[in-house]
Amino acid sequence: MRRKIRQYLPDLLLYVQRRVGGERGVLVAVRTRDICGVDRRCGHVVHWVMMRLVEKGLARRFKKGTYIFERRAVEEVLTALKEWI
Repeated sequence: MRRKIRQYLPDLLLYVQRRVGGERGVLVAVRTRDICGVDRRCGHVVHWVMMRLVEKGLARRFKKGTYIFERRAVEEVLTALKEWI
């Protein structure tokens, strides 16, 4: 599992950084399909990582394949993601 996380986590990190910089509003949405397309392994890893953020209270699961977190928690989310790389 560790190797898979290292393989797909940089994509997730880059996606979050781009979403934070380009959008308005209070919430940031992370969509698994935007990151992984139809790659099921990638989708599983992204789900696993995002559920760890949900357990820490940094994100919420909005619906299947979509997670949201507040813009003010971005630094904590990015720090947690970089910690797992």
